[in-house]
Amino acid sequence: MKRGVSALQGDAMQAELFDWDKIRVFRTVAHLGSMSAAAMRLGGSVPTVSRRMSDLEADLNTQLFHRSTRGIELTEAGRILLRHANVMADVIEAVQVDVADQQGTASGIVRLDADESLLAWWIVPQVAAFLKTNPGIDLRVSAWTPPTPEVASIADAFLTLERPVQSDLITRRLGKVHYAIYAIPTHPAASGGLSKLASIYSARCVFPRPLADLISETLPASDALRQFCERSPISNSLAAALAECRGGASLCALPTFVEAAHPDIQRICPIPEVRADIWMSFPERSRRLERCAAVLDWLRGLMDAEDHLCFRQNPVQALRAEPETTLRRQA
Repeated sequence: MKRGVSALQGDAMQAELFDWDKIRVFRTVAHLGSMSAAAMRLGGSVPTVSRRMSDLEADLNTQLFHRSTRGIELTEAGRILLRHANVMADVIEAVQVDVADQQGTASGIVRLDADESLLAWWIVPQVAAFLKTNPGIDLRVSAWTPPTPEVASIADAFLTLERPVQSDLITRRLGKVHYAIYAIPTHPAASGGLSKLASIYSARCVFPRPLADLISETLPASDALRQFCERSPISNSLAAALAECRGGASLCALPTFVEAAHPDIQRICPIPEVRADIWMSFPERSRRLERCAAVLDWLRGLMDAEDHLCFRQNPVQALRAEPETTLRRQA
C-alpha cells in the first residue's frame, strides 16, 4: 500500500514537472517542419530550439524526430505527441477564453486559412473595409493547404472548397463556386461573345490545377470538357494562369467571381458541368471569441448567395449573374 501511494506521488510530481513550454516549442517545430523555421517563429536561436527538443526527448525517453539536412520528420512517437499537444493547446486557449478577462476577446489576432482563389480574388479585396470597421482585430490570412497527419493548421477559421476531414471542426456549407472560360476582349475567341465549348475547342486554354482535378474527378473520360482540359496546359499558379490570360496568350478557365476583381477579362464560355461547394469551418473555441465571431459573420456575408448571385446553388442562375460592381471599385 505504501508503494502504491509513493507511485501516485511520483506520478503527480512528474506531471507537475512536465514542461509545457517544451511542448509548445515541439508543436511549433512539428507544424513548421524545421528547427530554423521554429526558431524564427518563436524569436529564439536554432541551437536553443534543438537543445529543448533534445531535452524533451530525454524527458520522455523516446525519439520524436528523424533529423536530416532536409529538415525533420516526426517519428510515430512524435505523431502521437503532436496529437496530444494540439489537444493541450486547445485546452489552454479555452482556459484563457473562459477564465481570463472577457473584455479582451473583441480584439487581437484572428487567423484565416482560405482557398487560394477565394482569398486572392474575393476576400483580400474586401479586407480593408473589414479592418476599418473592426480596428481591434488583427486579421492574418493564408492560403489553405490540406492538413496531414503530422501537420494541422492552427487557424481560427477556414474557408475551403473541400470539406474538412478534421472531426473537431464545426462545418457549414455556404454556397457554390461556378466556373467559366475567360479571355481578354481582343482575343479572337472573344469576338462572338458567349460561345459553346465546341467553338473554342482548338484554342489554347490554361486550367488551374484545382479546377483540372475537379474536372477529372467529376466528369467521365468521354466528356468533351474533360478531354479539352486534359490536352490543355495545367498551371499550379493561379496568378500565372490569370496573367497569361490577361496578356492575351491564352484563354483561362476560372471561377466566375474573378470577374469582380478583373473587369479587363470577359466570360466567353460558361462551364456549368463542374462546381464546388464553399465550406466554412472553425474550432469550437472560435465561437466563444468575439473577434473570431466577427470574422465568421463577415465571411458569411461575403458568401451570401442572396447578395452575391455568383454563389447561388443553381448554375443557370449563377452563370447569368452580372459581375459584382462593388469589388470592381475596390480593385
